[in-house]
Amino acid sequence: MYRIVLSADDLARIRISDGDVPLLEAVFALETLHEVGEEGFHEWRRRVRRHLMNSAARSEHVAQLLRIAGNCSGLVDLCMGAQHPQVMYAVQDFSRLAVAPHWERIRVHLDSAREALRHVMGRGGVGELLGNLGPGIHWKPPVLEIDGVGSGKLKPAGRGLVLAPSLFLRRPAHVVRIDRGGPKSAPLLTFPDRPCPEDLPSLLADTDSARGDRREDIDSLAALVGRTRAAALRAVREGCGNAELAERLGVTTAAVSQHTTVLRAAGLISTRRRGSHVVHSVTHLGSLLLRGNSTELRQVLPALDITARQPTTV
Repeated sequence: MYRIVLSADDLARIRISDGDVPLLEAVFALETLHEVGEEGFHEWRRRVRRHLMNSAARSEHVAQLLRIAGNCSGLVDLCMGAQHPQVMYAVQDFSRLAVAPHWERIRVHLDSAREALRHVMGRGGVGELLGNLGPGIHWKPPVLEIDGVGSGKLKPAGRGLVLAPSLFLRRPAHVVRIDRGGPKSAPLLTFPDRPCPEDLPSLLADTDSARGDRREDIDSLAALVGRTRAAALRAVREGCGNAELAERLGVTTAAVSQHTTVLRAAGLISTRRRGSHVVHSVTHLGSLLLRGNSTELRQVLPALDITARQPTTV
């Protein structure tokens, strides 16, 4: 059992990761590729293995990764240390094959997972958040216990802990000690977050078929909320202000203000102030809407009554 001992200072510095770590997802994907179970990954495994068989160079890269690291935990340490360019190149090459084609959909899923974690912490505090990270992770104050990942002990010593959901991680959790940011860098705790079993295959679907489905969903979203507001919702997934959003959409800042007012009133985006600027970001509901299929969109949007609040500026 792995134990993370959290002091009062650590608990005050618990936070949800701000973004994804594609390199980690690639390493966890490599682990998932060589394991069995979880039916939702079956078609993805078959497709990746077929591509590897057709490319002797890539197949050798994957074999080399496992020879160098011995296991995926060791591979994470090598990658995060950034001192092994040969390993980094091989992981990046595998990522281009197995992860990158699906990254847009994976990122939307992880954005939604992070927003859900923030909601739990905002509703019930850090204790409820740590007590609901998933199977195999147990919060027994002041210790966070993790089953099935070997024995060990970590004391963040006031640096806190960064929590990061992962799509491909199969084990209950993985702890990454990040040294590149200096002695004050908080360790990273990654843990699996899956969509519903029936949704996982579509998340990792073949790129061509997924592109067709995504086009249908985007068209449906535009038809239901308006072309500009649909574009605005997609544009703020990574957070942006009024000026940047106006530039992306090709409209005036006054029009942006009207559109964001509608989206915010519908609960699809949130707005916070940073100094003299505002930053818009997608809410959990907005993320669900972006990744939903056309049927789900039609079920959700009538309840929002968003069309009744459309501004006159397009």
